[in-house]
Amino acid sequence: MSIEISFLRHAIAAERGAEWPVDAERPLTTDGRRKMIAAARGMGKLGLRFEVLLSSPLLRAVQTAELVKKHLPFAGPLETTEELEPSGSLRALLRLLKARRERSFLLVGHEPALSGWIGELLRLGPAASVEMKKGALCRIALESAEAGAAAELLALIPPKVLRSCGK
Repeated sequence: MSIEISFLRHAIAAERGAEWPVDAERPLTTDGRRKMIAAARGMGKLGLRFEVLLSSPLLRAVQTAELVKKHLPFAGPLETTEELEPSGSLRALLRLLKARRERSFLLVGHEPALSGWIGELLRLGPAASVEMKKGALCRIALESAEAGAAAELLALIPPKVLRSCGK
């Protein structure tokens, strides 16, 4: 049974430094919040709907997912999963998705994991890459939630395009 996976990179977050020494605790900036609200509205105007919203447990990803949830209707609560952490594994993520009954997922995560996973799913090879700027969305249809399953790129939407759709 086929599934649709949409990967969303978290919005702009505070820089790591003296104020935010712990990477997992970096919050979204005011500008990041504003831009993600516009992007979420853009997703709505494009008619995007998801059965499940899963996020990395890192603060910037959770805050991004919360903004999307607030500005785009979803069925069910926001859930966090360690499989979407920067060190997560695509195989573990696919096992998690396979165990669920839903078929449409929005996954909020981090670079470089997201672009690597997208490349692996689409079998782009090591020389190719997918650019996932902060707030970018990539939608993929998979034949099944199995490693090596046939995959089709449905959309790769830069954040500026999502935001312009939301205005």
